[in-house]
Amino acid sequence: MSPDDAPPVDDDSGVARAHGDADADAPRSDDRSSLSRRQLLGLVGGAGAVGGIGWVRPTWLPDPITDWLTTVYPNPPAHVWRPAVSDAHADEAVARLERTVERAQTLKKRVDVDSVPRELEFSLDHGDPSGGWLESARSASDAHERLRYATVGLSFAGEAVGAAKFVLDEADPERLADRGRAIQSSAEAVLDSVGDYAVSDPSRDLAYLYFVERDLAFARFESRYRKRFDGETTTAGDDFTGGAVADAHATYLQAEQRLANARYYRDRYRAGLGDEARSYADALDSALTTLTESIATFPTASEVRDRLSDEHDSDRQTPYGAARWELLSICFDSDYRLNYGPEGHRHGHTVQRVVEAAVALLGRRGREFALDELGVSPGDTGYDSGRTFRAKRRAVRRFRSVRDEYDSPFAGVLAQDAANLIHAGEVAIEFADGTFPMWRNRVDATTYYLVGESEMRELGEVYGTIVDGS
Repeated sequence: MSPDDAPPVDDDSGVARAHGDADADAPRSDDRSSLSRRQLLGLVGGAGAVGGIGWVRPTWLPDPITDWLTTVYPNPPAHVWRPAVSDAHADEAVARLERTVERAQTLKKRVDVDSVPRELEFSLDHGDPSGGWLESARSASDAHERLRYATVGLSFAGEAVGAAKFVLDEADPERLADRGRAIQSSAEAVLDSVGDYAVSDPSRDLAYLYFVERDLAFARFESRYRKRFDGETTTAGDDFTGGAVADAHATYLQAEQRLANARYYRDRYRAGLGDEARSYADALDSALTTLTESIATFPTASEVRDRLSDEHDSDRQTPYGAARWELLSICFDSDYRLNYGPEGHRHGHTVQRVVEAAVALLGRRGREFALDELGVSPGDTGYDSGRTFRAKRRAVRRFRSVRDEYDSPFAGVLAQDAANLIHAGEVAIEFADGTFPMWRNRVDATTYYLVGESEMRELGEVYGTIVDGS
């Protein structure tokens, strides 16, 4: 029986935990490390326990067992939806990394190790300039993984190239400035090529456009080092340091790979457009207005933070206070307006802005839901592990049912944040190290699960605001 096949138990009434006589000798320690995996399996009756937990209230079980069950209960997919990456595109990224590694090795042979400044020693100290990422990229069977490993490796190898060129006195600030400007110009050109936001099927095409703009944003951000070498600074040399040159080479290489990705996603998007494609720009502007007006009905992050600071019972030393501060971090501290101004690296990225506004609205609504469902009061001193497990089970079930109902690429883009939150809740339990009392880890995890559940509850309405206003 799978976890979601188990018959549901009406265990959401907040009934207090009660251990029967059969639990009298069961481990009760809050130290999860005191129990081995085999002991836990034995206590709950083997590997089928995760599914079978549906037959009993989680609050009846010892804390170490339900903590463990929380970590092994299946999660949503790590990537809810993303465009397919061809082997050819991934292999081109690996080839780019191979060329960069070869260049770094050639330059390093000419470097006198005694002349290397201390700040650049680490950049030139690797036998493999890619830091091992080239081997990982070559051996990965999945195209997405090859692309990701190659992109990370470009940072290491590019840093080695830049450091070596600086030591050899071959770094050219004007050429670096030109390279940065070229990346910016290319990113603008790709954005202009999709600027009317033509769609045949918004539920599919908007998802591709989001990934185009996301990689363009990375490319624009990672080419920011061009400003260090523009204008007066190149004459004065104030910013023309070894570290700056090494960083510039690393980030420019990654930016160029991001540009290649954006073009690749743009081409896949275009391939799906039919003869009846229409501009979706006005619909996106309307959706953005609706979303931002809805967000404005909630207090700001500063207002919530000031209120928590003033509340006597809202310090982080109690479950009541810890939950409220954690919810502030989850639901408010990502600013959906960041870097969209005229000088921002996401300027003009309407689809990306709509997605981030949608997620911001879902998060704010999630805070209200979580506060209602957490069930913590100012006088509480602990938090039961069974409630955390129950919150995860509910969140995963809700995630799956909503994805079944809204089974489209763009709905997957909007659902990604909820998936991330559910994964993060497991981390809070699995990697508890005694830094905090265990109730703190459970409270933190529960807030993530509840917000994730709420985001999926609300996803349909927000999705309809964006996709044809339906």
